[in-house]
Amino acid sequence: MDPAGPASAGGSAARTAATQFIDRYVTSDGRVIRHDQGGDIVSEGQAYGMLIAEIADRPELVRTIWSWTRAHLGRADGLFAWHATGTGQIEDPHSAADADVLIAYALLRYWGPDEAELHDAGGRVAEAVLANESVTLAGGVPLIVPGPWAKLTSPPTVDPSYLMPGVFDALARMTGDGRWARAATAAVTAISDLTDGGKSLPPDWAQLSGGRLRPIATPGGGAGVQYGLDAARLPLWFATACGPSPRALAASWWRNVLSTGDRSAPQALTLRGATIDPNKSALTLLAGAAAATAAGETSAASSLSRRAAALARDTPTYYGNAWAALGEALLERSIDPCASA
Repeated sequence: MDPAGPASAGGSAARTAATQFIDRYVTSDGRVIRHDQGGDIVSEGQAYGMLIAEIADRPELVRTIWSWTRAHLGRADGLFAWHATGTGQIEDPHSAADADVLIAYALLRYWGPDEAELHDAGGRVAEAVLANESVTLAGGVPLIVPGPWAKLTSPPTVDPSYLMPGVFDALARMTGDGRWARAATAAVTAISDLTDGGKSLPPDWAQLSGGRLRPIATPGGGAGVQYGLDAARLPLWFATACGPSPRALAASWWRNVLSTGDRSAPQALTLRGATIDPNKSALTLLAGAAAATAAGETSAASSLSRRAAALARDTPTYYGNAWAALGEALLERSIDPCASA
């Protein structure tokens, strides 16, 4: 069942980062508070908190975060409202598929008391994602979209960073639902096409047109087409996925773009690597580390990981510190979507 038990619970860097995140952002009743973003709560943060508690070998905290999330953010369709105040009042009832996928994954890989109950809940969330947060490609293959709203846009809107092939393969294995394996394959094909086989970086946002993803600016205004704090999750998901194709794509992002200069540090780049926002992020540094790892550049990867840990320690942020833990856990394989059942 791909458990997150003590034997697999985080190497030193990941576990240290997990403890730092929990101490700073997780309350005793299971809320993950974005202190640097208005003190609010997002379903993504609750999902991250569950996985980070697993890294820290805190099964009781996983259950506490899950209980709060289910009670305060749960929707009738089995998904979760994405945005609430710090006290749990819903501010936006729409769901966010990345959070819903990772909640399902955290529940299904949970190890500890009441695991059968949590595994059952994870299976129900995974089913709800496919039912409500996917569109159907040719041949009946599902492609995960940001939420039910994204199915209604014309053409459908996609956040490429929500496509996590390793996690999708894990969900297929854990639930026995082959649609998740097909979603994993579709994710790799779509992102490879979107980035011209790794010649360019993935964008934060895309639209599905004619069966293909095309880069777009942030929906509703804001940033233009860019590789930013959404898209930077993709090198981590792809470098740690289960087959050679996604790992090769992550390696190509390193060789073709990120290996030049210090392109792994800025918070936002053009798809060809020019700097848009020079501020540094632990996530983008770890994304570079993941891509470098996939390319066999272990020295560069280690340097970038150390810089990410130092940035998260010295300049903490909710998002940066979450990924300091999650990214290291993925790279250390203490969160390993490809672990045998």
